[in-house]
Amino acid sequence: MTTKKVVIITVTMFSLFVYGLVFAQEQASQEQAIPEQASQEQVMPQPGQPTQVTPAQEMDIESETQWVWGEVVSVDAAAKTIKVKYFDYDSDTEKEINVAIDEKTIYENVKSIDEIKPKDTLSMDYIIGPEGNVIAKNISVEKTEGVQTPLPEEMAPSTETGVSTTVTGQ
Repeated sequence: MTTKKVVIITVTMFSLFVYGLVFAQEQASQEQAIPEQASQEQVMPQPGQPTQVTPAQEMDIESETQWVWGEVVSVDAAAKTIKVKYFDYDSDTEKEINVAIDEKTIYENVKSIDEIKPKDTLSMDYIIGPEGNVIAKNISVEKTEGVQTPLPEEMAPSTETGVSTTVTGQ
């Protein structure tokens, strides 16, 4: 009977020892991961706030596509930039972001930057470039449903009077 107690106690102690090692190892790996994550957050600039980026950090930043939805404040077609007003939910404030357009930018509902006007609402995917500037990858201008386009003359309703549309039964 005492042998059984010794075996049970030994197995229990060994199990606790192994569990302690595993727990300590997980704790150490989590502590190492936290500084890496914090350093990545420090590298990512906020929209509209250019930051100097090292070439080693450039690859990580360029691969992260971000998104913004807002109203166009101004368009500078010559400089290929758009200023967009958007609501930042993190700070509960309205902000503006300057976005550069390049030859790789894809447009939806418009053909070029020339068709984008102030007060347009757009959705945009962008990246932070090597110099810390914001570069548009995809711009989608939202079309309002309330705007009606005029019908061609042949489809327009007739304005003639006196034409009866009543069909009499037989």
